[in-house]
Amino acid sequence: MSAEEKTLDELEAQAAELRKTRNQLFDQIKKQRDERDRLNESARKLRDEAKRHREERDRINARVQEIKKRLGPLFEELDEKKEKLSKAERRLEDEYRSRPDKNRVERDLNRIEWEVMTTPTKEILDREDELIQRASRLRQTLIEYKKLDKQKDQRIDILADKKATEIEIRAIRDEMGKLSDESQGHHEKMIIFYEQADAEKKKADEAHRRYVEKIREVEAVKEEINAVMPQINALRDGQRLADVKVAERRKMSTQQRMEAMRQEALKKMENGGKLTFEDLRLIYGDEDDESEVLDGS
Repeated sequence: MSAEEKTLDELEAQAAELRKTRNQLFDQIKKQRDERDRLNESARKLRDEAKRHREERDRINARVQEIKKRLGPLFEELDEKKEKLSKAERRLEDEYRSRPDKNRVERDLNRIEWEVMTTPTKEILDREDELIQRASRLRQTLIEYKKLDKQKDQRIDILADKKATEIEIRAIRDEMGKLSDESQGHHEKMIIFYEQADAEKKKADEAHRRYVEKIREVEAVKEEINAVMPQINALRDGQRLADVKVAERRKMSTQQRMEAMRQEALKKMENGGKLTFEDLRLIYGDEDDESEVLDGS
């Protein structure tokens, strides 16, 4: 094996190894690209989910604000009812404070009526008018108490109305509380999905970085291949040229071969090259000598 052939084999082995490395890098590039695209798609879906929870949170918050607007008038209404109830209770308290005890009035009236009915006329005659007047006053007091009972009923109505407003406020607050809890749940899920999306995007960016690195490695390998291939092609061209010359010589007749060899020897002599004994015989010898040269070649 000539030195050129050995060099060609080494360069072709080197080129084959470089192509193998290039193909492996192509596989790794595809893997990193697919991984990057998968992670980006995952991040997109997570962001969409986070956006959905954010929109739901905002919708609920808007609903809470709408409901909250109803509380202002209700609180004003409640304050009015509280003031009305307070006035009714103070009025009743003042009325009861200015009047004698109802039970005592009823006892006194019963006692007078019993005394009038059971006392002989002669014995009660001088006190009858006084007892009748006292009984009349006591009955009037009881009538006034009945009016107070109506005021008490009015107070109860005001109290019930106030309680109804308080119940309505409590129901709205309960609804707001439930909605706020629901909103908080969506808010927390939104944060979780955004965090997961950021993590997936970070992984996607890392995969993209590796993808770019592999592309650069491929470019470097391609440069090495581009540097080796001209050498391989040159050696292959030289080898092919030598093979062509050999083939052409084989196609020549003996006389043509001798003439070609003589011309080469003459060219060598003209150029001042060192002539061998065979070169001299080709230039100056006879046909028998030429035959010997050809046989020796």
